[in-house]
Amino acid sequence: MKSKKKTHVVILGAGISGLTVSYFLNKLKVKNTIIEKDKVAGGLLKSFQIKNFVFDNFIHISHAKNSIAKNFFKKSSSYYQLNPKPNNLYKKIWIDHSPQFHLYPLSFQEKFKIIFSYLKRNKKKDFRIKNYENWLKGAYGNYFAKNFPMKYTEKYWATKSKNLSTSWIKFRMQEISFWELIKGSFFKIFKDTYYSSDMKYPKKGGYESFLKILKKNKNIKYNSKLNYIDHLKKKIYFNKKIINYTNLVSTIPLPEFSILTKNKSKKLIDHAKKLRCTAGIIISIGLNTEIKSRTWFYIYNKDFKASRVYAPKKLSQNNCPNGKSSLQAEIFLDNKKKIDQKYLNSIKKNTIDNLIKYNIFKRENIEFIDIKYKKYANVIFDKNYEGSRNYILSYFKKLNVDFVGRFGSWAYLWSDQCFMSGKATAQKIYRENLD
Repeated sequence: MKSKKKTHVVILGAGISGLTVSYFLNKLKVKNTIIEKDKVAGGLLKSFQIKNFVFDNFIHISHAKNSIAKNFFKKSSSYYQLNPKPNNLYKKIWIDHSPQFHLYPLSFQEKFKIIFSYLKRNKKKDFRIKNYENWLKGAYGNYFAKNFPMKYTEKYWATKSKNLSTSWIKFRMQEISFWELIKGSFFKIFKDTYYSSDMKYPKKGGYESFLKILKKNKNIKYNSKLNYIDHLKKKIYFNKKIINYTNLVSTIPLPEFSILTKNKSKKLIDHAKKLRCTAGIIISIGLNTEIKSRTWFYIYNKDFKASRVYAPKKLSQNNCPNGKSSLQAEIFLDNKKKIDQKYLNSIKKNTIDNLIKYNIFKRENIEFIDIKYKKYANVIFDKNYEGSRNYILSYFKKLNVDFVGRFGSWAYLWSDQCFMSGKATAQKIYRENLD
């Protein structure tokens, strides 16, 4: 079959999703160009090096179950199979993950409050589906919900649980039976409740090594600042240049894409403004000694601003020099919040002081501290999410725009899901342009 027209696909963004679309279009011999604002490809999955320490932009582990994604990642990089055992810092107590199954370290009084509250919980479906706070209270009882997941929600999602929908939960939160609650409260047991049992991480080069094949791409225009998009004339204006397209694929944040549209309607912009996500501050710490730490741990204490801390060397021994170790703390906030250097410094101080306070390391162990701000981290599934997202996607569907990736499609996607959505989009465009 021959192409019925001269196709030129323009892809916005050279993260894993955009790179994947381009990779499979190249395989199908379809002309394509990637427009990327940065000087290198990789997006959120870029890794970075400080001295001889390797870090990622937030913790990344492959949970790929699809054989196509798994095999592709395997061709890109050899990897370690992981069996992490994360834990949780609650007050001054360390609790295995998930905490609802491992309450043994708590005082008898607190365990009694959790159990009593669990028995009194509202299990009615119409109550639970109203919002995430109700779901938590219906699943675990008020006391556990308020002291564990509701506190963590404010740190990780940068909003209150009552503001979130329940559509995203799926397999991510494990409910518990009464007997499991009793057993975990009064017996020192371990129950592996993590939602993924097949976890992989590259042996060398950080998580970005899984993009090794995808990054061998000569179609990328780097350092390209988008000005606006004329969907009717199918032209993109960037860096005082114009590029024509027959098909457009966007992986850039959906609100930003909407604003770049020429002759945009007020209603479109109103919906774009309603979409929310978190920004992230990542504090990477190089240490001059080995430390004892789980692969990662979650933090429920409100005065400790980080929501999660992970140890890169637990993912790959090649992430640190011999005899040394490192940590990376993640702090999340609403990405519309204005921050300055003073705020970043206060977050850095809070992180280091608390890691020392809880005996993770000593101040003299610090070799360096690096702090980065990332405007986009996680999509927030609040009450406006579904309506505003669906309106925007429907609006641009009429203009034949395809959206892929976490921020392009504004969805809770992992790297393998981004890869598969990129592959599917390339195949869709190929089919549409055949006789």
